[in-house]
Amino acid sequence: MDTARTDVDPIAPTLSADLTRREVVVRLGVSSLAALLLAAGQGPMRVAAQDATPTGAVGVTAQPMGGGQPASAPGLELTLRRITIAPGGRIPHHTHPGALVIFVEAGTFGYTTLGGTALLTRAAVGGTPTPAEPMPMGTEVALKPGDWLYTEDPVDDVRNAGDDDVVVLVAGLTRVGEPFTTFA
Repeated sequence: MDTARTDVDPIAPTLSADLTRREVVVRLGVSSLAALLLAAGQGPMRVAAQDATPTGAVGVTAQPMGGGQPASAPGLELTLRRITIAPGGRIPHHTHPGALVIFVEAGTFGYTTLGGTALLTRAAVGGTPTPAEPMPMGTEVALKPGDWLYTEDPVDDVRNAGDDDVVVLVAGLTRVGEPFTTFA
């Protein structure tokens, strides 16, 4: 039986009984992030050259999705990016200032924590996500669609650990004027 739904807007909320808990959680997350960006007074996003193709990366494209400087967090900017990593692609040892939420939309995302803090939440099973757990330092962990990370001042190495494109959404709250990614 084909369960694909083509009659439902993936963003607009509905009260359909056909919605899974996962669909509700994803829609609420997307709606909340959109509201946060709008509330932050999002203006045109400043895009660094590295956002198009990060230096040192192989098989990676970065698409800026939006951003702004929240009045409630002076000196910080909130951004959203969609990163696609082709099979065999990687982003070698690099750092980010600030805090990130990384959500795996598609593929098998190989993530290695080399510094900072990182908490992993696995995709919801039966409607309930797993409790957040610390990521092991220096060991690659394979993340699947629906898994997400919360990281602060991460130092990491990432790669496509599967045969299909990896697509991740990266929301960052970082210091204004600092590069989003710095390679070691």
